[in-house]
Amino acid sequence: MKLSRREKTAEAEVVSDPSDETAEAAAARKGRPTPKRRDSQGKRGPVSAPKTRKEAYARQKQLAKQQKGSQAAAKPRSVAEQRAALKRGDVSALPRRDQGKTRKLARDYVDSHRMLSNYLLFLFPIMVAGIVPALSMLQIVVLVVFLGLLFEWYIVGRRIRALSLERFGEAQGGNLSIGFYAGSRAYLPRKWRLPAPQVERGDPI
Repeated sequence: MKLSRREKTAEAEVVSDPSDETAEAAAARKGRPTPKRRDSQGKRGPVSAPKTRKEAYARQKQLAKQQKGSQAAAKPRSVAEQRAALKRGDVSALPRRDQGKTRKLARDYVDSHRMLSNYLLFLFPIMVAGIVPALSMLQIVVLVVFLGLLFEWYIVGRRIRALSLERFGEAQGGNLSIGFYAGSRAYLPRKWRLPAPQVERGDPI
């Protein structure tokens, strides 16, 4: 028995697509249609600038953590590349003790000023000889030199800390800790210093 064209069309309308039924059934079970990906993720709002110094510090700390995580995922440097990055003052290559704006300011201060600590390598043999008990007079000289170095480190640390507070609103460490960091760099010859000096002696900082 042959079916007419009209009957075939009616049967085709009755048969529905299984995928459409599945999608409708899923939507019916959830009670709502499946949202699009861009709608489910939401829209990103504008990034507001920090209003207080505390918010700025928290933002900077968060960015530092993100940068540290991306550096850990990156390809590790070779020894030569790490030394070259440290010499030019790359932030990602700096040890923890050299990081921060106050430390950078201390390095520039040391590299642009002449200090008593610059001659510590020459005074070191005298300080070693002062340990001998028979050389009592030399021991007094060594004590005076040592006290002079401590006084210099304190004064330099106080100046650097004041500059850091004036420029950045914060300072890493106290007067003596900053001064000790400056002194530990000052006694080295310029070509041995890491990171390498970025200012000349006598330059304003």
